[in-house]
Amino acid sequence: MNIRKIVICAAVASTALLFSSAQADELIYSGFMSDYTQLEKVTDGSADYRYLAPDATNRMIKYNAVMIDQPEIFIANDSQYRGVKPKHLNALAESLRAGLAAGLGEHVYVVDRPMENVLYLSVAITNLKLHKIKKKPYNYVPVAFVVGKVKGAATSDIAKKANFDGLVFELEAFDSVSEERLVALIDHFGGVTEEPESWEDVDALMIAYGELIACRFNNARLPVEQRVDCLAAD
Repeated sequence: MNIRKIVICAAVASTALLFSSAQADELIYSGFMSDYTQLEKVTDGSADYRYLAPDATNRMIKYNAVMIDQPEIFIANDSQYRGVKPKHLNALAESLRAGLAAGLGEHVYVVDRPMENVLYLSVAITNLKLHKIKKKPYNYVPVAFVVGKVKGAATSDIAKKANFDGLVFELEAFDSVSEERLVALIDHFGGVTEEPESWEDVDALMIAYGELIACRFNNARLPVEQRVDCLAAD
């Protein structure tokens, strides 16, 4: 799946990261965000719902680095199955974070503590539905399990359980010192737009979001007439 196509396809229809047409207009309150009341429906392809603080685009010029909190995973209330091993949730969260960081590229630094000129990104994948699968002895987790290299979510049994229909991406961006919320967005997958078919596709979506954020950073540093369309295909 082409990651730029994934982002651009949201602009093809007013139903966009990440339900049927009727469901696309429905804002799902997962409880992840600090405030949902400021979100407004948008149709420019960047998200389904979005909030921008006053002059947020131009204010981005002050930021030269980001903190990316470990993404949170919300299992849907109507999920057929809601059990996930902690190691698989951790693998999924770290995979999502790595994809977002990779998309930011070499011109946006990723740091691990709040300071001046650092943007704090808080991310979640919500409304995740799982299927129950037959338990296998080889999926046994030893009592003395030691976490080593992060195991990709695509290779864990969460990939076999996942149902990507109705998956939702939520993001908030805060000033890491003042804690002012500058950006919030919600993106739904599915409906008439292309939806992920695997965790590899979800990772690709994270990269695409990272690229979009990096583009916003770069635009803030350019005169208005030189800014590029961050949703335009390469």
